Amino acid sequence: MVKKERLYFLGYFLIFPVIFIISFFLWRFIIQSNSIWDVLTDFLSILGIYYLIISICFSVFVYRKQ
Repeated sequence: MVKKERLYFLGYFLIFPVIFIISFFLWRFIIQSNSIWDVLTDFLSILGIYYLIISICFSVFVYRKQ
């Protein structure tokens, strides 16, 4: 069970955000030609909200397991 929770943690906190950052940057900066400042502020704010929601969900999930 601990190994499964580690995989969930790695997926939700490392892999998904990195994939999101790369795809968001490619789409908004390279394809749509937006300014780098707009792209950075947009994806950092979305990523901050994502981390807040995922942290709450993950802590509730771990709390219920115990």
